[in-house]
Amino acid sequence: MKTKYLNKTFGIGLACLGLGFTLTQSSCTKNFEKYNTNKYNATDSLLKIDGEGLGTFIIPMQLSVFNSINYNYQVQQNLNADIWSGFMMSGDPFNGGVNNTNYGLVTGWNTAAFDIAYPGIMSNWLQISKRAGATSRDFLAIATILKVEGMHRLTDIYGPVPYSQFGKNALSTPYDSQQNVYKEMFADIDTAIKSLDGYIKANPGVAPFKPYDLIFGGDYKQWLKFANSLKLRLAIRVSMVDPTTAKTEGESAMSNPNGLMTTNADNAFVKAVNGVTFTNPLWSICYEYTDINMGAPMETYLKGFKDPRINAYFVKNSAGAYRGIRQGVQILSTTQYANASRFNMTNTSPIKFMTASEVAFLRAEAALRGWNAGGTPQSFYEQGVTLSFEQAGVALGNYLSDATSVEAPYIDLVSAGNNVNAGSPYLSTITIKWNEADSYQKKLERIITQKWLSLWPDGQEAWSEFRRTNYPVLMPVVTNNSGGTIDSKIQVRRLPFPQDEFTNNKAEVTKAISLLGGPDNGGTRLWWDLATKN
Repeated sequence: MKTKYLNKTFGIGLACLGLGFTLTQSSCTKNFEKYNTNKYNATDSLLKIDGEGLGTFIIPMQLSVFNSINYNYQVQQNLNADIWSGFMMSGDPFNGGVNNTNYGLVTGWNTAAFDIAYPGIMSNWLQISKRAGATSRDFLAIATILKVEGMHRLTDIYGPVPYSQFGKNALSTPYDSQQNVYKEMFADIDTAIKSLDGYIKANPGVAPFKPYDLIFGGDYKQWLKFANSLKLRLAIRVSMVDPTTAKTEGESAMSNPNGLMTTNADNAFVKAVNGVTFTNPLWSICYEYTDINMGAPMETYLKGFKDPRINAYFVKNSAGAYRGIRQGVQILSTTQYANASRFNMTNTSPIKFMTASEVAFLRAEAALRGWNAGGTPQSFYEQGVTLSFEQAGVALGNYLSDATSVEAPYIDLVSAGNNVNAGSPYLSTITIKWNEADSYQKKLERIITQKWLSLWPDGQEAWSEFRRTNYPVLMPVVTNNSGGTIDSKIQVRRLPFPQDEFTNNKAEVTKAISLLGGPDNGGTRLWWDLATKN
């Protein structure tokens, strides 16, 4: 990485969101003129609120974790993780029908997450760290929490990434191994928690961040709950490859007196407030581009479980049914799967960061692993399901007592050759009701399957959890255009490093491949993905 990543936002502040992220390499993006406008300029009054102008750098950080501009989000997450998680599938024959949906990875798309993270998150955080004084440690703490939230997603896409040395050399930036990135993130989140906690105690009732806060309305106690919950997410992520560190960090998060996200009132959603407006990018991709639909696994699990969340997540097609598209089916035209279900959201729907239901499932797995989680795996599992139903606005009923329903077979909208029939190894036999007599693996599958359903529509987190645990059971791609670099049964594990890095930061990205421990392709496992499933 060379200076191009540093220069995109230095001195620009909010303008980077409107002007800095146009991905001209992407052949799939649409409506550039309509959406490539700078809607995030701060007013003079906002700029004067905090003496350093720090808030003007934090707003674009909040809008970059999931990029709020539709064509950026489409290649940052939607045409990779959202599909590989099993949540979604596109009925558009992008790139002549050979694209990410069938493992024909498109180079121009797969640089987007990298190109958004460094100007949108790291460069803005760097500016805040340089400008923050002793009286503005609260702003630096919030920025650091956002830095970890954004960058853990990036390392979970590529593996080794520039992190600890970012901004220290104007000519090139070394990559950290993924193990070291996680070590640094744990240190960063601890520093932020301690600093923000100290600020609250020294300044009770003060909320100087409120004019810039798109998530918690300036409530620092909610930011602390989010930070502890994020730390627990990171701990569970590394639990198979580094169980000692995972247990230490996870128990630290769960025992922190500032608490975790435990109710839906704690949920972290980015909202259009404080003069900042945006169109939900996923709604736009679904309804304006008509490029994304329900994925087949969402159809089969929700239907098989008789799960009423299907009504909250999706809308019925013209035939009055919920129908998904299987990943990797041959797409010849946009009309083939036009009758697949779309998403139940609006253009003003907020963007989801993290929810209390996810935290409950994290605690369920922590308890299953023998950590001091403050409860049993069953109690947290049932809490996670209950919170997810409450968040979706549907009645729980007798759902948790259902010990017989399993994932349904898949019937393709176009070709019977894409069907997945009952008894297939690509369909799960896991049920809903908790059974204490089940094996460890069956309990883990039950937790992760319900966690997966609750994570909708965050395909990035769902894809990461699938890679880490091999759950839920997902159908493999019908057609694999990877040229043998990705195993259809194992499925895609990462994105290759951006090609620009081989031009602008060649020595360091070459070293990064050695840190990766395998070839720079979509079949190489990440550090936390190396352990045998346990």
